[in-house]
Amino acid sequence: MDFRKHARQSAQRRAAPITSVEPMVMHLLIVSMCGAIGCALRLVARDVLMHNGAQPWWAVLVINLFGALLMGAVAGSARSIEEQAGPMLVAAVTGVLAGWTTYSAFSMDVVQLWLRGQRTSALTLWAATLCGAPLLALAGGAAMAAYTGAPT
Repeated sequence: MDFRKHARQSAQRRAAPITSVEPMVMHLLIVSMCGAIGCALRLVARDVLMHNGAQPWWAVLVINLFGALLMGAVAGSARSIEEQAGPMLVAAVTGVLAGWTTYSAFSMDVVQLWLRGQRTSALTLWAATLCGAPLLALAGGAAMAAYTGAPT
């Protein structure tokens, strides 16, 4: 087989329609890789906050509330992003933010604070996260919807 014929056949295989499984696998890989990036960013942010005097539970609260605000902003502009850059960008951003925020760390911190007798801190973390995160997600969504002109 000569090189030109092989190259032509190879190009035809690459141009073949994508099966329904391939986009799903690609979507999964992108979200997973971006989730790992979000986890690494969370670790760095937590360490920086704690290095500057924040208690571990306070760092988790700041990270989760900031993540909720960003997730709301993504949700508020997701339609616009998908139209302009495609659903893979939305998947990537969602993966990063899913890795960034941490419900399990939030839950464990509330329990540990409670068991150590730091009830005020436990209740503050619990209430601020459960009330603040949805409110900030709404605020982020409304801000991006207003900015992009997308319907709310």
